[in-house]
Amino acid sequence: MKNLTLTSLFVLFFFSCNFAQTPTPTPSANDENDVVKVSTSIVQLDAVVTDKKGNPVNNLTAEDFEILQDGKAQKITNFSYISRIIDSTATEQTLVPKQDKKNQVPPVSFRPKEIGRIITFIVDDDISSFSGIEAAKAGLEKFVKEQMLPTDVVAIYQTRGGSSLLQQYTSDKSRLLQIIKKIRWFPSKGIGGVNDGDYETIQNNASEKEQDKKQREAIEELRKNKKSVGTLGVIRYVINGLRQVSGRKILFLLSDSLPLMSAREEGMTLSDSYSLANDLVEFANRSSVAINTIDSRGLTNPSIIDASSDIEGIARKDGQTLTSTLLARRTQEDNRRRSGLAYLANETGGKFYENMNFLDVPIKKVLDSEKGYYLLAYEPDDETFNGKKFHKIQIKLKRDDLVVSSRSGFYGVTDEEIRPKPRTENGELYNALTAPLPNADLNIRLSAYFANNPNKGNFIHALLYIDGKDITFLDEPGNTKKVVFDIVAVTLSEKNEVIDDKNQTATVHIPLDKVEEVRRDGLIYSIDVPIKKDGTYTFRTALRDQAAKRLGSSSQIIDVPNLSKNRLLMSGLMVSGVDSNGNLLPTESGDRAFSSVVSPSIAAIRQFKRNSVVAYTYTLYNAKPDAASNLPKLTIQTNLYYDGKLISEGQPQPAEIGKQSDLNRIDDFGYIKLNAEVAKGDYVLQVIIKDLTTNQITSQWIDFEVVE
Repeated sequence: MKNLTLTSLFVLFFFSCNFAQTPTPTPSANDENDVVKVSTSIVQLDAVVTDKKGNPVNNLTAEDFEILQDGKAQKITNFSYISRIIDSTATEQTLVPKQDKKNQVPPVSFRPKEIGRIITFIVDDDISSFSGIEAAKAGLEKFVKEQMLPTDVVAIYQTRGGSSLLQQYTSDKSRLLQIIKKIRWFPSKGIGGVNDGDYETIQNNASEKEQDKKQREAIEELRKNKKSVGTLGVIRYVINGLRQVSGRKILFLLSDSLPLMSAREEGMTLSDSYSLANDLVEFANRSSVAINTIDSRGLTNPSIIDASSDIEGIARKDGQTLTSTLLARRTQEDNRRRSGLAYLANETGGKFYENMNFLDVPIKKVLDSEKGYYLLAYEPDDETFNGKKFHKIQIKLKRDDLVVSSRSGFYGVTDEEIRPKPRTENGELYNALTAPLPNADLNIRLSAYFANNPNKGNFIHALLYIDGKDITFLDEPGNTKKVVFDIVAVTLSEKNEVIDDKNQTATVHIPLDKVEEVRRDGLIYSIDVPIKKDGTYTFRTALRDQAAKRLGSSSQIIDVPNLSKNRLLMSGLMVSGVDSNGNLLPTESGDRAFSSVVSPSIAAIRQFKRNSVVAYTYTLYNAKPDAASNLPKLTIQTNLYYDGKLISEGQPQPAEIGKQSDLNRIDDFGYIKLNAEVAKGDYVLQVIIKDLTTNQITSQWIDFEVVE
């Protein structure tokens, strides 16, 4: 191999750009793709129908349904079935232990308009027991390895462990397994340092004074209520992000307990958290989110008498049989503990599962039933929106052998009245930035990677491709047209710290003879973000065409390593087309600047035709020199994947290290020739480097596309 000096290749045609900090007004939100709609002219709801075994049913007609509002039958005016079946030819990723970097398989890339199921998990690590947390982790791991489809996008939140402000939804199974591994059980101390799991032991303590018991129970109720409020707050935060995403969204809550009832002397009463749960249900329904809840405690038998049961105290207090008394108490406590879980699921059209030891089973049941859903609509009468009262909705089936799940109802307020308005003129731009999934209205593509050089240190280098067909050109004096973009970019650490925040308005002046070229090929925007500390970062960017008010957003997770640990590391893997001299095609113009697109095969776009050459470049850090030659002894292997399947496995070949100015930072490159028979579609190139001196292995992959 030869040494490649990357900086010598980037010679570009620049456009002149003017930057400003001027915000612009934004249009109102678009409800065109909303599943649940509530207006004076139409009420539309979603419904999932299954048979008694939980299998989805997709062949019903409007005549099979009946809609009741407040007990009054409604005429169905709109009816449709939305299929969510994913192409069965899509392949799944193979997962291997993290240390086996040679055999790791890259994730299948997805584009905003190709996203399948949107699945969110919330693990309640603030209330759940140790066994509940372990069961949740095991269930999530099995879901990722065995049930997750390549087009699924998934996020995992924790109620106590923390979540990123800009939570990353991903189709990368390896990334999700890393998140699951980090989920921890936190001992939740109650009164006097007692854990939640010891509550029954204290409750059955006959030696406890009555006054002390009442005080303890009051404090215990307050503490549990506060925890419920916290859990409901996290769910609302998640739904607030999903609200911006069209279609029916699937949310799972895995928790030991979410009580909405309080135990008092006069009996069970609604707790203070009930009103919050009620508001959350309305918010979830308006946001088209179905909440599925799973009791993570697994199979329980409340009649079992064990060491934690104060049998003597029970017998002394009650004249009934021990088993019946204990069963009644525990059943009442279980019903209270699960009251919120059942309520959220039943009211939002989801499912509630309990007494199941393997939590991947209910996850699969829900996803199997969510292969499609019905949309039913009717015209509300004039009284529906008088007084803003709650209107109960019942969707019934005329067939007894089927089961329907749908929303419980709505308050008499239209969507337009409660739709959030941007707080600032740039509010919509920041909404796109913080949305959990990319905004595809303006077609953009982000390519970002870690880089390091002696002058700049560690930094994230990002390239943003903007599709020219989505750009609006404005007239201006002289022989140019202009395009005005609002740009926001944020880099966030694992601890929610904003490392870098850029907000600018850029005016790009384009010569008239280049307008059609830009319209055809698009533009590239590049930006560098310095990173001082190693860690995992989320880089997000949102861009708006000022003239058309079209928005696009994208995000990527970047791992910034600690180079001082002397671990072998590959970084900055890129693929690009080549010119007649074999040099990489130019891509970038510098920090925070726009440039033209010389070819679809540049590093920011990565589209190649048959019979073309794909060049790849990378930087290798911390390779150890061999004692005899004083040069690193390395092997390089390249694997090629098509739609997630390994189609070409290379053999390790000795790497020829050319002249290098710094052997701790080796720039290298190679070529791949695409033949005339190669199929069009998505490919992933994996490069694996092994240091024979230290036996360390490093690997990276990058995706590209073969087009006609």
